[in-house]
Amino acid sequence: MAVALIITFETDQPDNILTQLRAYKERELDRNAPDGFVSVELKEEGGKVVYRTEWASKEAMEDVADSAPWEACLDLCDIYADDRKDEIVEL
Repeated sequence: MAVALIITFETDQPDNILTQLRAYKERELDRNAPDGFVSVELKEEGGKVVYRTEWASKEAMEDVADSAPWEACLDLCDIYADDRKDEIVEL
């Protein structure tokens, strides 16, 4: 079943998080999309940065979530975030 991973960062420094997520998107998802990747959306909403990715299956999403580039990107985002919420939604 297709899923979406929605990560919401609450922050007073959205530009830093947006920069990290855009760089990950361009470097990893745009150049060589992993199997099962469907789409990505990145937006800022009043002190929150919302990063939504859609995947063909939960397994495909989990494979990427266990990768070093993904973990490094989130570690950098967490430095600038006051809070982070991860949500998986079945589509």
